Amino acid sequence: GFVPGLFGTSHGALQFMAYEDLKERYNKYRNRVSDTKLNTLEYIMMAAASKIFAVSATYPYQVVRARLQDQHNTYSGVFDVIRRTWR
Repeated sequence: GFVPGLFGTSHGALQFMAYEDLKERYNKYRNRVSDTKLNTLEYIMMAAASKIFAVSATYPYQVVRARLQDQHNTYSGVFDVIRRTWR
């Protein structure tokens, strides 16, 4: 489905939100204007941290979605997938 597909788009939104928040907090910590450009190392670190956050927040959804799409197993719904996966 359509609804699970819409939920999957949250990955990019979460990563962008986390990146902007990290950048703003970092610049504030360094006593710089919030829209100051980051150097290469700072950019890589903020991008990596925001990606890790987004992946850890959305990866469980990817597992549930993939198992629901698996035609070799039959599940009674999302909660059945979660329960059986947890076990």
